[in-house]
Amino acid sequence: MVSRVVVLGGTGAMGAAVSGLLRDRSHDVVVASRATGVDVSTGVGLDAALAGADTVVDCLNVVTMSKRTAVTFFEGAATNVATAAARAGVPHIVCLSVVNVTDPDVRRATGYYAGKAAQEETYAAGSVPVTLARTTAWFSLAETFLSQLRVGLVAIVPGMRLQPVHPAAAAAFVVDAVESGPPSGSPPSPRPEVRQLAGPERHDAVVMARAVARTRHPGVRVVRLPVPMAGLREGLLPRGAVPADPRTFSDWLAGA
Repeated sequence: MVSRVVVLGGTGAMGAAVSGLLRDRSHDVVVASRATGVDVSTGVGLDAALAGADTVVDCLNVVTMSKRTAVTFFEGAATNVATAAARAGVPHIVCLSVVNVTDPDVRRATGYYAGKAAQEETYAAGSVPVTLARTTAWFSLAETFLSQLRVGLVAIVPGMRLQPVHPAAAAAFVVDAVESGPPSGSPPSPRPEVRQLAGPERHDAVVMARAVARTRHPGVRVVRLPVPMAGLREGLLPRGAVPADPRTFSDWLAGA
C-alpha cells in the first residue's frame, strides 16, 4: 500500500538512502530539512511537513562528542517531532537508532550515545506509536574514523570491537519498519517496538580503518587509541540473537 512518509534528516547519507528506497517502493516521500523550511530544533515548519503523513522517519543526526550538545539536540528534536506528530494525527514514528544505546555503560561512553538514548526515551514517552530501528555501526564508519581524529596523514582510531552492517542493509531495515506499520497495543501509547540488525562478522575498528586507508587513502597511517571504557570498547556488539545481513565488510570495500 502506498503511504505518505516524511523523512527527517532526509538530506544526510542514510536519510537520502532511506528516501530513495521508499520511492523505489512507490511511497510518497517528503524530505524534511532546513533546506525545505523545516527546523526540528525549533519546531518551525513541522506542522506543515507532517500534515497527512502516515509515517515519520527520524534519520536526524548531529556530529558531536559533547553530551550537552547531543542530548540537547536529540531530546529537543524528538520532543518537537513527537508533539507535532501527535497534533497531526500521525499513526507511526520510526526512529533510526543504535544497538545497546540504552545500556548504562554505553550511554556513559560518549556524549553522542547519551543523546541517542535520550532521543529513544523521549519518543517512548510520547503518545504516537514508535518503532526503534536499532542497527550496529555501518561499514562506512571505517571511513569516518579516518577523518574524525586526524593530524596530517595520521588518523587516530579507537580500539573498538564492532559487528558492523552494510549501509544499504540499514536503509532497507528502516524501510521495512515503515512498511510493517505501527506496533500493536492499547492506545493511546503502546510500548515501542524494538527491531535490531547487525552485520555477519565481528571486526576491530582499527583493522577496518586500515583496510579503508590502504584501498582508498594511500599514505594515511592509522594509530590505535586504547579504549579503557568497556561501554565503548565492547558495548556496541549485539547481544543475544540479533538478525544479521549477510553482506560483508569486504563486499562493501569492493563496492558491492
